Amino acid sequence: MAPSRHGFVLLAVDSGTWRLPVALPSRRRRALADRVAATARVLRRDPRVVRADVFTALVRPPGGPARRRAGGRPARYDVVVLVETTSPTSAEGVAAGAAATVLTRVVRSQGHTTASFAGSNVRRIAPVDHERPGVFLFNYFSAPDVATNLAVWEHTAGWFEQETGLDNSTVLEPGPAAQVPFTLVNHCRWDRLRDVLPSLALKPSFRRFVLRAFADRRVVPEPLLYRQARVAR
Repeated sequence: MAPSRHGFVLLAVDSGTWRLPVALPSRRRRALADRVAATARVLRRDPRVVRADVFTALVRPPGGPARRRAGGRPARYDVVVLVETTSPTSAEGVAAGAAATVLTRVVRSQGHTTASFAGSNVRRIAPVDHERPGVFLFNYFSAPDVATNLAVWEHTAGWFEQETGLDNSTVLEPGPAAQVPFTLVNHCRWDRLRDVLPSLALKPSFRRFVLRAFADRRVVPEPLLYRQARVAR
């Protein structure tokens, strides 16, 4: 589908408790998710905001980087809020607003690492359905440049459609003012873990075709799977 004309704000937080591939229960993460959910409720009252959804860590699937970015930290963002706004310009205003900046300042004061940006949708298979429970991917890509990153996404997207039944995806590009360690973030959804994990772990074509394409173009993926948190209105 054509990209959405809406804007997006992403705030990802690393609580420091996600060490194993599976995100085990953590009081620290639960407290962080509660604080992020409270901010999401505030953001939903902003007329520029279409929706605000909170996601908590589930598992780090196969397909992460064989090598890390030079000097870079691994992506272990275990609580994420994704805000959809009426336009990319309004996304910048929401990201700079009190609710988002206070949340960032508070979580950083508690020792959490954060990454946040306002941006736009540059490629899309179809919208990601946030109205139904499921398994949600945020794949934090780093690449030599955005054009290279987009070319690899386009080259490999069909594999995920064919091998995992993927029928949705929204690729987000941070705005020019963003200071984040990635070039694009791909966001998508499956109904269940078994829809995607076996293909990543067991199908040789994932390594032979998908991961090889990333490596050949020096694109480093850092995929993380989440569940959607229930946020009271």
